[in-house]
Amino acid sequence: MTQQVAVVTDSSACLPADLAASWRVEVIPLHVIVNDVPRAEGSPGLDADVVRALRAGAKVTTSQPSVEECRIAFESAAQRADAVVAIGLSQKISGTVSAMRAAADQASVPVTIVDSETVAWGAGFAALSAAAAARDGGDVDRVVAEAARVARSSLVLFTVETLAHLKAGGRISPAVAAIGTALGIRPVLGMVDGEIAAIERVRTPAKARAEILARVAERANALPSAAVGIVTLAGDEELSDQARFEVFKRGEWPTVASGLSAVLGAHTGPGTLGAIVADVHPDVRAALATSLP
Repeated sequence: MTQQVAVVTDSSACLPADLAASWRVEVIPLHVIVNDVPRAEGSPGLDADVVRALRAGAKVTTSQPSVEECRIAFESAAQRADAVVAIGLSQKISGTVSAMRAAADQASVPVTIVDSETVAWGAGFAALSAAAAARDGGDVDRVVAEAARVARSSLVLFTVETLAHLKAGGRISPAVAAIGTALGIRPVLGMVDGEIAAIERVRTPAKARAEILARVAERANALPSAAVGIVTLAGDEELSDQARFEVFKRGEWPTVASGLSAVLGAHTGPGTLGAIVADVHPDVRAALATSLP
């Protein structure tokens, strides 16, 4: 009998709800705490509220999902499958994978956890590609392998207005944080071995944005089945549109723009622009190419 495999990821993957639903990917919400009031990702108005709170200097923190929230997601997925593959954001910057592993021990079906060692669309593209492999009839090993392959292929780059939020949340090393003290320096940041690292140093926000888009386009040209993701926080839609247009000028890759996860945005701050490329499952690339404007 063919094994049915369901895919689960967390909300930091930045998957729009309709896209996750179309690929039957369960999404576990992470949490943002604004002035000591916790709210789950996906709550109405949360993204805009987080931006306002950050700009006002309010206390904004985040938390991983509870073991129970992970278990509930696994049981929901298990209603249509014999096994579950869960893809979480990098364990080096979040405890989400640990919560998933604890919940897996309580699940009614076997659950395999994949540490994507990345964030945002790096994990999102991995989850969609894993779902495509499952839809093709792949067993757990094949689905896990596809998720890991796509995550490894991803290039995740971003730039921020200030490193203050990342520094306050302990998401960057002291060496990276020190870059922000140099007058006029705007670092290009990215995921390297599961951690946030400084990739390049430039002088202006415009140059930083141009650099990440150029690097993403260069990587996309080298991948056989590239797809690109653009992420910004609420209120930065014009920045998102400009970035997507710049990517379009460089090549004909399916490029999806989405809101940056509020949990990630709480650590990067307003004005964040992220660009991600990965070598996705061909079915995912084809679906994105036909569904995007």
